[in-house]
Amino acid sequence: MIRIDKIRIHRFRGIIDLELEPKGANFAACGPNGTGKSGIVDAIEFGLTGKLSRLSGYGTGDLSVAKHGPHVDFRGKPDEAFVEIDLVIPSLGKAAKIVRTVKAAAAPTITPADPDILTILEEVALHPEFVLSRRELIDYIIAKPGDRAEEVQALLRLGQVDKLRELLNKIANACKKEATTAAATEKDVVAPLLTALGIETLSKALVLAAVNPKREILGLQPLTELAADTSLAEGVEKGPGDGVLMRVPKVQAGADVKALKSALAVLTNPAFKDLCATLSTVASTLAADPASAEGVKRETLLNAALNLYDSEQCPVCDTPFAPDEFVAHLKEKLEHLSDVAARRQDIEKKLEPVLEAIQAAGTALAAVIAHGPNFEPKQEMGALVGAKQTLLGRFQQIKKLLPLEDTAAVLAAGFELSEIQSGISVVDAAIAALPEPDTQVAARDFLLLAQERLERYREARQKHVAAQKRAELSAQVYKVYGDTTTAALEGIYTQVQDTFAELYREINREDEGSFTAKLTPSIGKLGFDVDFYGRGPFPPGAYHSEGHQDGMGVCLYLALMNHLLGNSFTLAVFDDVLMSVDTGHRREVCALLQKHFPETQFILTTHDDVWLQHMRTEGLIKGKGFAHFKNWSVETGPKVWSGADIWEEIDGHLALDEVAVAGGKLRRYLEYFAGEMCDRLRGTVQYRADGRFELSDLLNGAASATMDAFKAANKSANSWGKAELVEHIGARKAAFAAAREETKFDQWQVNAAVHYNAWANLKKEDFQPVVAAFRKFTEQFYCDNCKEPLAILPKFHDKQALKCACDKSSLNLVAKAGGGANESQPKAEAATFTP
Repeated sequence: MIRIDKIRIHRFRGIIDLELEPKGANFAACGPNGTGKSGIVDAIEFGLTGKLSRLSGYGTGDLSVAKHGPHVDFRGKPDEAFVEIDLVIPSLGKAAKIVRTVKAAAAPTITPADPDILTILEEVALHPEFVLSRRELIDYIIAKPGDRAEEVQALLRLGQVDKLRELLNKIANACKKEATTAAATEKDVVAPLLTALGIETLSKALVLAAVNPKREILGLQPLTELAADTSLAEGVEKGPGDGVLMRVPKVQAGADVKALKSALAVLTNPAFKDLCATLSTVASTLAADPASAEGVKRETLLNAALNLYDSEQCPVCDTPFAPDEFVAHLKEKLEHLSDVAARRQDIEKKLEPVLEAIQAAGTALAAVIAHGPNFEPKQEMGALVGAKQTLLGRFQQIKKLLPLEDTAAVLAAGFELSEIQSGISVVDAAIAALPEPDTQVAARDFLLLAQERLERYREARQKHVAAQKRAELSAQVYKVYGDTTTAALEGIYTQVQDTFAELYREINREDEGSFTAKLTPSIGKLGFDVDFYGRGPFPPGAYHSEGHQDGMGVCLYLALMNHLLGNSFTLAVFDDVLMSVDTGHRREVCALLQKHFPETQFILTTHDDVWLQHMRTEGLIKGKGFAHFKNWSVETGPKVWSGADIWEEIDGHLALDEVAVAGGKLRRYLEYFAGEMCDRLRGTVQYRADGRFELSDLLNGAASATMDAFKAANKSANSWGKAELVEHIGARKAAFAAAREETKFDQWQVNAAVHYNAWANLKKEDFQPVVAAFRKFTEQFYCDNCKEPLAILPKFHDKQALKCACDKSSLNLVAKAGGGANESQPKAEAATFTP
């Protein structure tokens, strides 16, 4: 999409005024923590998107760009806090400038305002993930599957996938609850209908068998089919009044009372009493065990929370939770209560017949109570209503189980309620007072009451069927969506995991050349397992070191961005991301970025000078494409030495007569440089168990390896009869030896001026020749043409070539076999070498 040519930061965050020129190439900012490096990252993110991730998200409270974007001394002047970025857009072949102030963060000034440029910049603003911090890096690797899925899907612009899934899950749960309620309602209206019809089970044949004899009495045609709209009372003439059943049908009312007495008899028979007494003892025993009682309470609360969860927040504490995270969290707790759950489930199962008997009695009571207002005179049903409320309360207590002591007390008390009998007696007397209906009136009452209760059943049944269909359909939609998105994500993640593994193998090829990885998506989660030295797949944090984890994070991020943007992945900002990649793989990381992402501009910050040197040595950072942050103050912002290499830095310190500082920098640079050259040139250094090598040992190892390479190259050239090449090698060898002699680093016992520990005591005039000598010496290890360091190839086994990046300084180290005059020289190695 874009690359950054120049950036100016003015009164923004910790920066007063700073201008940097990456010039569309890789750029690094190096300096100790607290020197303002991250201000560059913040400025780039703000300039391109108008947002600042450091001031948003979890734990940031009331932080905001508007309040805390301007420099603290200019916080009342948001119009003076701005970021100005000069851009190049490779796909368009155009340049543009974007200026964004804190005051008008959502309305940047873009010139030229060409439609195609605006489109590109709008797309950039949608991808703030071009900035990667180490905190985000760890989120990809050491994260819960749910959190990782959220991070990765956000980067891949797949955030709506999970949001829609959560919505569908919420709908499915709501429909399931609705269907359960509808089923209970249907069950409640079935019993009164069976009582009115005088049958034991509901079927078309039994209903028609009960209805048609009554219709025959009334001279009506028998019903041959019972459709959804069939009226049992079709053709029946209602009595005087407004067309509704005005009085109590004696036979049916008697049947309702009989059904009530039968239901109550179940509650009072000895077998039922014994069952209640036994269950009361079980509940009391469970309540007497503090651990079990507390466990049941916790298990009940957790299950209630699961049932009440609305896919958004905990129903207990209102804390937002993603569905799978919430369910997994609670189920993990429930697993620890498995024994308690088993005991609870056992008693609940044994209580089912008790609950069914109470519900049957309550339903029968409701049917009898409904007759009360229709008696003439109206009968007060207070006793039965009170008994119904008592049964309902006891039903609810047994159903919820807790507190266990209360459930035990309810079961022990039994269900012989005196008010029930007195209430039934009142109804019996009222029914007895009704005149005996003749056959036709009885048939009429039968059909009208049966039709009334059938209509209630049909309504409840329709609602239940509709609710069940909605529940099944919503569950199926949720499943299909989950299966489909999971399959699609598996396809994406398979590509990503293969690219990730390839990248990781490349930076760890010496010891993890067969490395594999597996990204496993499931609904709301993203599992991540990696191979550990052929011992099997494990989570990245199980055995791999922090340095390897950081390397994985970089590789996974690059694989994701490559999948997301492809050729449009032209800008990445790494904020101290590479800091803990282990030392042995720093070079490989630099080479990886260049090899696989040559069209991407990387802007990197690091607090490690050695990392910066690695980047420069490997050519990831070229020329003066870096800035050194030395210190920072609130009044001045960061002090930056932009584009100064190590020699310029040393000269700068010497100009200020800071010999001790210059000496320290030279010593540290030489330690880094000598170690790098020993590795590149396969130099030999005496082994030390503590890994702390003397600088002179490292320099000697690198220098000796170079001289050996010149000797081998000279021998090879002679064997091939290349006189001009022999002369060239001789000149290079002589120049190298002269530069080495001038430093006298291997003769410091004779010349104290080159003794590293004495550098701090030298005067500027004494130390400048030392600096010049070592600068000249280190330059011998680089190609004059490509300015890249030399290396011996291959890295292992027999040495074949001394190589540079462009092949201008490359030398063959393999002598001609057999000495045949007409044999041709072996084909030169590829121009680009891999260290």
